[in-house]
Amino acid sequence: AAARKLGKTAVWISVPISRARLAEEASKVGFEYHHAEGSVANLCRWLPADVPSRIPTFATHQVGVGAVVIHEPTREMLVVREQRNNFERWKIPGGLAELGEDLDEAAVREVYEETGIRCRFASVLGVRHVHGVQFDRSDLFFVCRLEPIPDDDGTVPRPIPQEGEIEAAAWLPLDEYRDMVCSEDPKVGHPMMKKMMEVVDQGREHDMATMIIPSVNPRRGPSPVYHVPIRSDADVQS
Repeated sequence: AAARKLGKTAVWISVPISRARLAEEASKVGFEYHHAEGSVANLCRWLPADVPSRIPTFATHQVGVGAVVIHEPTREMLVVREQRNNFERWKIPGGLAELGEDLDEAAVREVYEETGIRCRFASVLGVRHVHGVQFDRSDLFFVCRLEPIPDDDGTVPRPIPQEGEIEAAAWLPLDEYRDMVCSEDPKVGHPMMKKMMEVVDQGREHDMATMIIPSVNPRRGPSPVYHVPIRSDADVQS
């Protein structure tokens, strides 16, 4: 009643795991689970009986990154083979971004963890959006272009597979990888990566650029924005 008088449309309570029995009591007055993290469960109740709930579903998406890393002098591409879920002979290194982690940081970290190769982020090549993955959530998978960082002597080291996760890691001839993903054999080809390689082949000047943009929300700091290349006046005139 007090919340309605204040014009509130929803009420939230946080229940620590040490007092989990309170969740049962809260359910008796209309509260439902919304999400739980660590040792705390968060419950909510939508108040207006004549208006459908507008409380958003928690964590509708997970964000993943994959890295296309090409060593241009040798025309080789960095690839891995996982110890589990081996749907492909070779795949690009990658994984899930951590909470609060930018795409560039996630891509660089995943490559280093899985292969021991240090890289710098260059651009975003494309995004895949699928549904019904882990925990029945949706998935945004960003394919990024990274550049390997040579050692002091100018050479790029041999990749070392991550213990417990990666079965093998290698520099694969670029043409061999391209032939694999472009194969008509459904057990070999990879339609998404076939398309990404077409993007790679057209040159990095066509990749999505990255720019740090300030937020209009004073409580938020600057954040990266990924966008298609912006043509100059000279490009437009030609």
